[in-house]
Amino acid sequence: MVRAMPTPVEVANDASLFAEAFLYVQNKEKQLVRFRHNAAQRHYLAHRTRRDLVLKARQLGFSTAIQGEMFRYETTRTATTATLSHDDESTQKLRRMKDRFYNNLPTGFRPKRHYANATVTTYPGLDSEAVIITAGNVHTGRGGTYSHIHGSEVAYWKDAESLMEGIMQGGNPSWIVLESTPNGAQGWFYNACMSAMDGDSAWSLHFYPWFSDPAYCISLRRGEDIEYTDEELEVIDLYNLSPEQIKWRRSKQLELKHRFLQAYPENARSCFLLSGGGYFGDLTGVFSASNGVEPGDGRHYAGLDFAQTVDYTVLSVIDLVTMRQVDVLRINRLPWAEMRRQIVAKLKRWNVVTLVAERNSMGSTNIEALQSEMRAAECKTSVKAFTTSASSKAQIMGALHEALHMGDLKLLNIPDQRREMQAFTAKQTITGVWQYSAPDGEHDDFVIANALAWHGANTAPVASVTVLRQGKR
Repeated sequence: MVRAMPTPVEVANDASLFAEAFLYVQNKEKQLVRFRHNAAQRHYLAHRTRRDLVLKARQLGFSTAIQGEMFRYETTRTATTATLSHDDESTQKLRRMKDRFYNNLPTGFRPKRHYANATVTTYPGLDSEAVIITAGNVHTGRGGTYSHIHGSEVAYWKDAESLMEGIMQGGNPSWIVLESTPNGAQGWFYNACMSAMDGDSAWSLHFYPWFSDPAYCISLRRGEDIEYTDEELEVIDLYNLSPEQIKWRRSKQLELKHRFLQAYPENARSCFLLSGGGYFGDLTGVFSASNGVEPGDGRHYAGLDFAQTVDYTVLSVIDLVTMRQVDVLRINRLPWAEMRRQIVAKLKRWNVVTLVAERNSMGSTNIEALQSEMRAAECKTSVKAFTTSASSKAQIMGALHEALHMGDLKLLNIPDQRREMQAFTAKQTITGVWQYSAPDGEHDDFVIANALAWHGANTAPVASVTVLRQGKR
């Protein structure tokens, strides 16, 4: 059966038909080719709503697909569209894209333009107008009444909250789509995505990881066999990735280092945490301490961060002989007495030499009670109370950073621990003081416990330990 050719009306009303029939784009080789939607673009266009957030990997072509849709509306009916990009370079690139669309339309299908400058294009015969501007200040987008709105790289907008407030006052658009790669766990776009994932939002979230594009793979050589790391095995299990995809992933990781998961996210929640330039940087290979190690002749030190409700009490135990984290305890929402009982049990099991416990907040009271309970249980661990201040926190964080990046200290591969360590940030205030903390809504209990444990080990008498470094005694 021969399929009937679509009518002009059908083409004008179908995103994919219109794109393939009329739109030309530059491919990665800078060649001019017909625009055919890829799998991710088709999926979005089939599932879009009137209020969409698109969280995406780089180079999936969403800006192109959305601009193609806006151009379809502008040139086939009455529409007033607005495009806001995050910087001037991207704004100019989108403008050139729209000009390319227009200049390659068939002559008989090309509506006349009146204005066609760097900001505004008008089609008087259709009473249509297209605005492309940079989201540069809080007044951008105010005063306009738009039928369709495209926000590009919204996570990188300055003062996005004020910009969005102004944009959303401009009437009731037929649809608005805001797309971006992640940029740290802060800002309007991050909060909007989190609310959408929690089901408490007027926005629909569409997440497209890098493996949405089947082109992101590298063929294996004849007879090539890949030996996977523990982290890769976890990723394969989660996302059903092929060896060819893992090979591509490795090549991009070598190229981008710790920025890989910012450019090519894999998980809608963690990608924000992993994209914000965490304090500890690239932690590849750090989470390789062995599970199931039994207490032996090691020299064990522990760090303790007390919390009970919103945060967690975390105890981290490291062996200074092997330079490995050997055990952790992470608990909350238990009576203080029960949490201290579990702490004492861990200290005795590992015969911990020194415990460094944070004294701040409820720490002081709990340390006194803990010492009393340790004596009753015949636990011989020495307890040091540590007062956390801006200067002391900087000191212990700097020491932990050095230990991790010198390749000495290895941590257990615990998802919550890995997430906290990767997300932890350092920011300098206008007075020059550095602030070390977790992003809003996240935890840093593992980070504090690890820093305190390493501080205890790092200040241990040198003669009391024999340290293994890089496999040599």
